Amino acid sequence: MVTAQKIATFLDKELNIKEFEDTCCNGLQVDNCHSANSKDKIEIKKIGFAVDAALEVFEKAKEKKCNMVITHHGMIWNWMDSIVGREYGRIKYLIENKIALYSAHLPLDQNEKYGNNICLAKFLKLKNLKEFGKVNNKKIGFIGDYNGNLNSVKKILKEKGMRISSLDFGPTEIKKIAIVSGGGANSLGEAVECKSDLFITGESAHHNYHNAKEEKLNMIFSGHYETEIWGVKELMNLIKKKFNVEVEFIDVPVSIPDKI
Repeated sequence: MVTAQKIATFLDKELNIKEFEDTCCNGLQVDNCHSANSKDKIEIKKIGFAVDAALEVFEKAKEKKCNMVITHHGMIWNWMDSIVGREYGRIKYLIENKIALYSAHLPLDQNEKYGNNICLAKFLKLKNLKEFGKVNNKKIGFIGDYNGNLNSVKKILKEKGMRISSLDFGPTEIKKIAIVSGGGANSLGEAVECKSDLFITGESAHHNYHNAKEEKLNMIFSGHYETEIWGVKELMNLIKKKFNVEVEFIDVPVSIPDKI
């Protein structure tokens, strides 16, 4: 029988979650049975994969008859000191509907097989990849060689469904690209040190404009959500093959429109 705990044990090892210092409590965050030995074990037949552990995702998972959800952004973080309000509502919904939750944050950004950043690097066919973008004790992104211009990069990302918001302050011809998905804009300084022509991340911060301009660095912001759907989609294929369960991607975009 395939249980949530069995899947969690496999993913914990596959993603090396114990190697990471992270604010997200990576791993099985909510089980759907009392213990591994209890008589109320629930067989996992369908798993929903999503970016965020949010109530809307859980509601859609129930509609799609999923009894487990695997997400990139978890529901339980180190700063949680009580289960009240929306946290209570989310956990209550999962427990009442017997839906298990597994989350992998930095481990899924970094993973060299299934991670968000390796997927972006592969889309762009970067060569001579090296680790980049240090967060706590790990570099979670990648940097590599590229042969093309800035418009060709934008075209590839756009074809993959990602947004293109850019600071075109660097060279038109791109030879080296640094990547950190999601909220990785703080790696701008490292991108400069590595002599990158272009730094791709999910979302910007106010200070990026002048810093990138003065450093003559191109930056592309392709959406926090849009740059982080790829890891869970890779896990979806892995889990389907490994455990022979039904899987489905639950698309709940959180991009804020430029104009309201």
